[in-house]
Amino acid sequence: MIKNDIWISQMAQKAMIHPFEPSLIREIKDSDAPHLRRVISYGLSSYGYDIRLSPVEFRIFRHIPGTVVDPKNFNPHNLEPTPLHTDSNGSYFILPAHSYGLGVALERLEVPDNITVICIGKSTYARCFRGDTRVALVDGTSPTLEEMAERSENGEKFWGYSIGQHGRIIVTLLENPRYIGRDSLLEVTLDNNESIFCTPDHLFMTRDGRMVEAHNLRPQDSLMPLYRQIARGYEMVYQPLNGHLYPTHRLSDEWNLYYEIYEDTPNTHRHHVDFNRLNNNPWNIARMDASAHIRLHNQENYGDEFDHDAQVESIREAIARLKQNVEWNACDRSVFRRFPEVIQAFTGISQSHPLKNHKVISVKEIPGIHDVYCLTVPEAGNFALEAGVFVHNCGIIANLTPAEAAWRGHLTLEFSNSSSADCRIYANEGVVQLLFLEGEPCAISYEARQGKYQDQQEKVTLAKV
Repeated sequence: MIKNDIWISQMAQKAMIHPFEPSLIREIKDSDAPHLRRVISYGLSSYGYDIRLSPVEFRIFRHIPGTVVDPKNFNPHNLEPTPLHTDSNGSYFILPAHSYGLGVALERLEVPDNITVICIGKSTYARCFRGDTRVALVDGTSPTLEEMAERSENGEKFWGYSIGQHGRIIVTLLENPRYIGRDSLLEVTLDNNESIFCTPDHLFMTRDGRMVEAHNLRPQDSLMPLYRQIARGYEMVYQPLNGHLYPTHRLSDEWNLYYEIYEDTPNTHRHHVDFNRLNNNPWNIARMDASAHIRLHNQENYGDEFDHDAQVESIREAIARLKQNVEWNACDRSVFRRFPEVIQAFTGISQSHPLKNHKVISVKEIPGIHDVYCLTVPEAGNFALEAGVFVHNCGIIANLTPAEAAWRGHLTLEFSNSSSADCRIYANEGVVQLLFLEGEPCAISYEARQGKYQDQQEKVTLAKV
């Protein structure tokens, strides 16, 4: 059973959490400032407690050339201290892009002997969506984040769409879809009648490539669009950079080439392994000899008796006969000017909607606290939603940390920066959420077996084996 705020308050009076804030703090008054300063929330929530990061110490993992990290014999030199910075927004540590760091909780815990505490990341650092938010995938499907999290646990991988560093849509691997926690949400409604439910600080990519937090979006703001359509059985994606349509399977082919799945061999075609032209997962794209590829599909479409060479010769003869027909040669080429929409539709360019951008219609708060999810895209730092816009991925991941029954001390907290940019982690502000799970009293508690991490001090504690 997850314990509520009433129980947490009662146990805090018995030193379960110290220091303890009986409400959720979102603003504080600095002694030398005339106004309140917004902080990342900490304190008591409905079914948990948000603890703070201590300013005392934060260490970042650094690779030492020629060494291999051994968890049974960890070299403390692999974790170097990082300085605490301070500006008008508060005190903070900087966790570099694609880095791993360790901090320590400001609050001290004394866990009761029938309670296990689970420590999960705050959505403020993760930037999240409601679990039913659908993600656009290159295999033609759009599962919810909650579904992706469940399937990911079984080893499934997902590829989606991202805006690359040069403004071009690329195919990327969407990693670690996961449950983050519970938080308040905004509803962002677009001009295609799609609604996106996200945390107020989640970043949306605007049409000019900037990232804007959801709560700062305004009606008529133009967002970076994802437009897709089918042309001759293949999915085509609109490239906002130049306004052209480009086959999605070629983007997946580029992913395979970049990661050296195969070579860019001349005179080859891109082949869908399962013959499904809409399944553009990179593992479903292979290179085949051009002639062999044509023969394969002719056999698939027309049967074993199909003679490709005879077909080619028949077409040549038919065209030669037509060229001898004066009326056929007197083609009125003005049709290309008079009916451009027909020609554009034939070539895969539709005029049914303006291929420019999605616009924001409204942004409003949603009552209550909701389960939130997110994922990570190390290759690009952003991904596309099925609603048709690009958003930033999760940044800071707080690794799941348990505190066992009858454990005491300051938690050592593990963080990963999965984004492509350096990130701040604010000290003296909320950093992770504690959930208190009650069960039957255990036979042997952490204290009874004299656990080696008992009474941890307010400093980073390394692994002990």
